Amino acid sequence: MKTVFLAMSGGIDSSYAAYLLKKQGYRTVGFTFDLLPRSLRSESNRKMCCSAVNMNRAKRIADDLSIPHYVINMREEFERHVIGRFVEEYRAGRTPNPCVLCNRHIKFAWFLEKALALGADLVATGHYAAVEETEYGFELKKGRDRAKDQSYFLYPIRPADLPLLTFPLAQYTKSRVRCEFAGLAAGRTDVEESQDICFIPGNDYRRFIGQFIPVRKGPIIMIDGKQVGYHEGIHYYTVGQRRGINIPHGEALYVVEVRAEENVLVVGPKEFLKQDRLVADEVNLFAARQEGEARAKVRYRQKEEPCSYSIKDGVLEVVFRHPVSAITPGQSVVLYDGETVLGGGTIRQTAAGAS
Repeated sequence: MKTVFLAMSGGIDSSYAAYLLKKQGYRTVGFTFDLLPRSLRSESNRKMCCSAVNMNRAKRIADDLSIPHYVINMREEFERHVIGRFVEEYRAGRTPNPCVLCNRHIKFAWFLEKALALGADLVATGHYAAVEETEYGFELKKGRDRAKDQSYFLYPIRPADLPLLTFPLAQYTKSRVRCEFAGLAAGRTDVEESQDICFIPGNDYRRFIGQFIPVRKGPIIMIDGKQVGYHEGIHYYTVGQRRGINIPHGEALYVVEVRAEENVLVVGPKEFLKQDRLVADEVNLFAARQEGEARAKVRYRQKEEPCSYSIKDGVLEVVFRHPVSAITPGQSVVLYDGETVLGGGTIRQTAAGAS
């Protein structure tokens, strides 16, 4: 019997994943991560990870399923690799993706290594994605539920680690998981959806970032260089943002560029958001080929766009067939070949495709 260590947040997805793993005959062991420094905890936010509410909820689910459950302390690693990086990226005028950071450094690195050292055969999470063995080896695939597919967030997984992972919800839709879990947990009303940005109470970015980065006002300029106002601090803005600019103009203005070193915010009409290429670093590639044709998306909720890509000296360049709106430094670009994830990287630079 194989042993699977499962990351359990206390939410519906990981709870139902625990049920499926046990049903499939695995020796399942649940782990809830203790991630947040004490100063960032908020018991008033029930969806916030690492709250006592969520830890106790995960333990109760594990008890219901008669599987062992442990809490594992990862506060130092999480603060350094996720929270610290999150703040520094905003300080540099970029918009990071904390879920990608967590997957890269916590779930599929630190936890995976600890799990294997403690005797696990496999590590599982409640992500909607799949790992499949094909004629080309182990590949990361999209989950069956296209509306919920989370393969975008998983591209940092090291290729050699794919055989060590299993995603029990790969062939499930969210509606089916919710329905079947409700039947299994009849009378249990305390299991909720996990919060995406788990360490920010109430998703209040401005307040959270403001704890670390002092407000430094600066000029807002149009794309032609004309100053039209002042911003409240560049870390409060991201490419593609419309709200909060507050500049009277004949048409809607959007953040086109954030120049951190100059403390300048560049704005312009919507058409200036369109870009036709990008450069990314921190590249992780599953496919062997270093260049080719693919489809790519630059945000989780954006659609895939046809492109060509090439990798040289660890740098990924993507050229889109058609300009794409609001490509944002700090976010991730992920490459797909049909259902298969080819790899991805962290966006660093863009080049205009419209004028």
